[in-house]
Amino acid sequence: MREVDAMPSFVCLDCGPGREAAYDIHVTMDDETRIIATHHLGGKTVPSPLRSPRCPAREGGRIRIMRPGRVAKAHLYET
Repeated sequence: MREVDAMPSFVCLDCGPGREAAYDIHVTMDDETRIIATHHLGGKTVPSPLRSPRCPAREGGRIRIMRPGRVAKAHLYET
């Protein structure tokens, strides 16, 4: 098993809030050599944020996924 860290940025295009989350991704290979990636957030297994992005405030909505650090950088310039 291989562990990977990912911290994508998300912004909800319907209600506006941006967020970043640090996911632990556990990558394994099954008996038929298919790659299986399991995403974890806060110790819980969650769906892939890239395959099923959801706004936590709206439980849905249109989401834009951005490079890590984009939301944090935008918060520096808020007034």
